[in-house]
Amino acid sequence: MSSKGDLTVSLIGLSDLATGLRSIKKRMDDTGQVDRTLGHGELGSGAAQDALDGFLHGWRDGRKEIDGGIDSVVKMADAVVEKLTRTDQDLKDALLKHQGDGT
Repeated sequence: MSSKGDLTVSLIGLSDLATGLRSIKKRMDDTGQVDRTLGHGELGSGAAQDALDGFLHGWRDGRKEIDGGIDSVVKMADAVVEKLTRTDQDLKDALLKHQGDGT
């Protein structure tokens, strides 16, 4: 039973989140580069070529921000899982030691 104010963290959920984010980043990386040299007039007008160039430049800049955000969240989730798992094990070990001492 939980009283108001108790903190509950799903370590499995956090670990799954980190795994899912890594997968998303990998799939984004695997899409490859859309960027290629186009021949004159291949897209029709020069305005279409300029629009594509603008999009690709913005996409690369945006991807850096997205990748940085994903990496940060994955790192934080992994750190929380690691620290809480270690704390839980330390508490378990201390309890077993206390019980073994008979005190």
